[in-house]
Amino acid sequence: MFKVMQKSACALAVLAVTATSAMATESVDVKVIGTITPDACSATISGGGVADYGTIKANVLSSDNYTILDEKKLNLTISCDAPTKVAVKAIDGRLNSLAGATEGAAGAGRSPISYGTTSEFYPAVGLGLDGERKIGGYSVLFSDVTIDSSSDTTSIIQREGNPTWSNNYMNSAYDVNSVSNVSWKVGTGDNTPASLKNLSGTVSIKGFINKASELDLTHDIQLDGLTTIELVYL
Repeated sequence: MFKVMQKSACALAVLAVTATSAMATESVDVKVIGTITPDACSATISGGGVADYGTIKANVLSSDNYTILDEKKLNLTISCDAPTKVAVKAIDGRLNSLAGATEGAAGAGRSPISYGTTSEFYPAVGLGLDGERKIGGYSVLFSDVTIDSSSDTTSIIQREGNPTWSNNYMNSAYDVNSVSNVSWKVGTGDNTPASLKNLSGTVSIKGFINKASELDLTHDIQLDGLTTIELVYL
């Protein structure tokens, strides 16, 4: 049996040589291929990324005004294998549910109220729907960002569909005009994103509930905001 197998293998080898000779041409291609990938980065938000308002009693809601919710703060960390220029992009998962405002192309609109003592009407997105009723809205803000333990001032910058970076004075993850990339610079120089290995900061959630007169308070209403924060390599 072993000899038979040897003969079969030799026969195949001869056939292969014959076929190769018959197909020979005067030119041959050499392909050079491969993939260059960015150094890997990962983002983490404390508490599983959940800002939980627990149970809100209907009798604390204003009938004719928006009810401001307590600010929730979560810890943000971004870790990279090597110094990497990276940005984040906020994606609204509850389009067309922002109460009291018209949503722009990015899904965010200008909040119909300012939060607390600030006079800023931040970009906001919706808290989902109860049937066809809009439950409320919230803003996502960044603060207290430190890059690689640097003592230099860190500032938030953004760009909207073009390569030019500008100051993000509201520290907002969202923009009302378009989907924007948000990054950070170190120092007072030009608006160039910093290369980072480790970033730590705070994600603040500022929310509000729609006017009670606009809601059906005969049953439980579930707040259902969803923002996906996506890493973008620069």
